[in-house]
Amino acid sequence: MITVEDARKTILSHIEPLAPEKMYILDALGRYLAEDVHSPIAIPQVNNSAMDGYAVRSDDIVNPETKLTVIYDLPAGTLPKGPVGSNQAVRIMTGAPVPPGADAVVMRENTEESAHEVIIKTIPKKHEHIRFMGEDIAEKALVLKKGALIGPAQIGVLASIMCSMVHCHQRPVVAVLGTGDEIVDLDQDLSEGKVVSSNSYTLISLIKTIGGIPLYLGIAKDNRQDLQEKFSRAKRADLILTSGGVSLGDYDLVKKIMTSGENRMEFWQVEMKPGKPLAFGNINGIPAIGLPGNPVSTMISFYQFARPAILKMLGADNLMLPCVKAKLKTPLKKKTDRAHYIRGILRTQGQELVVSSTGPQGSGILTSMADANCFIVLPKETSSAEVNELVECELFQMASILPEQ
Repeated sequence: MITVEDARKTILSHIEPLAPEKMYILDALGRYLAEDVHSPIAIPQVNNSAMDGYAVRSDDIVNPETKLTVIYDLPAGTLPKGPVGSNQAVRIMTGAPVPPGADAVVMRENTEESAHEVIIKTIPKKHEHIRFMGEDIAEKALVLKKGALIGPAQIGVLASIMCSMVHCHQRPVVAVLGTGDEIVDLDQDLSEGKVVSSNSYTLISLIKTIGGIPLYLGIAKDNRQDLQEKFSRAKRADLILTSGGVSLGDYDLVKKIMTSGENRMEFWQVEMKPGKPLAFGNINGIPAIGLPGNPVSTMISFYQFARPAILKMLGADNLMLPCVKAKLKTPLKKKTDRAHYIRGILRTQGQELVVSSTGPQGSGILTSMADANCFIVLPKETSSAEVNELVECELFQMASILPEQ
């Protein structure tokens, strides 16, 4: 057996980002940049008003109730008609360029207006309510780094600098294969002794969630011919994921195929629970991860190994699940033979993060994953964790971190 860290390192050493492709920015949502992006312009391009109000010379206003002459109006999208002189003001709208001579903007709410005059009721500070040229983005500045995930804010930034096309890494095609004579698909009869191939649908969903393109190969029976025929359909895949067939049973053939002919197995078995019977190698020249067959083991192994591999193909700069420390609310015990990944519920309690297990932790209890939003990670050498002890938590459902009821 090898450690989780060594297993992940081995897998990632055989994975490279896919080639970039050029695309329209709205098509790049959820993708990862294959290049640094620099701004050709400054944002804002000129000093402009952050408020509706009056552009003034701050030295003119030494007392409240100062009266100034309004020399013209300056809507957004227009240019100043002239400089602001002594005891003068310009009625200015948000986003309009600050006229020459003015060094502050007084909010409209702090004035008393008439047609050609304004009474300033507060003393402004120099530069108050002015957004300066390049305050957000300087000309030629690096605005987005290679490997950045493109979300709505990033698309807004790209649009603001007039960047309509970007290069992103291609999306990997990830083949998914269920294995086992006992497995049936959703359109087949669930007779006695059979189970639905829920792992396939879980994996397809996980692949879609992080930006991969799933290629469902169906279900392979426990014989070499059917397995090899299914693997032959994965020729256009960038990665193969199987569930089942990598343990010690007489009919666990994925591992055997991975070690036959020109195929290669890099390692088998990982020091983790659940998820120990995991294999990695290549099948028909394609990187392949043989995930264990129990539903929870499949999901945990995906998060630890397949997810980072897919993200690396996508060109992501961050491959790991976010990790935080939280106070434990339920005591935990384990053997010191392997690292344990315990399904947990992370919540806020006042100013603290607290976490508790979801209950029974059997590798076949898939509802424990549906209830969870994190993994409580207990290292190999740890035998127990007590209430109020700080434990490491890996988040996979960040949106579900809610206050404790």
